[in-house]
Amino acid sequence: MEIIKEFYGGASINSNDAEYIMKKGKVELKYYKIISNLVGKKHKKYGIEVVKKCINDNIISEEKKEIFNCIEKEETADRVLELLKTNKVSPINVVDILEDMSSKKNGVMIK
Repeated sequence: MEIIKEFYGGASINSNDAEYIMKKGKVELKYYKIISNLVGKKHKKYGIEVVKKCINDNIISEEKKEIFNCIEKEETADRVLELLKTNKVSPINVVDILEDMSSKKNGVMIK
């Protein structure tokens, strides 16, 4: 299986989003589309990666969450990524959001 990650977009959490965070540092979110070419299959599957980077007093911490092969259509993956980016979804919440979308039959297949 060949896996390709494409940067989709980013967002920053600012004082309007969470004033207590901004007093302590800076938070950046990055969203990636994961494309899986499955061996012996003619179609691709898509996944999501969300990376959160916190910068606090020159200390950098990073957390990320990858979900592979959860979306069948690229257009659906792009819609999901835009939703995540617009709402500034962090790695800790992304699975819950995708599970909710899956239960509503939005083209997301989280088990």
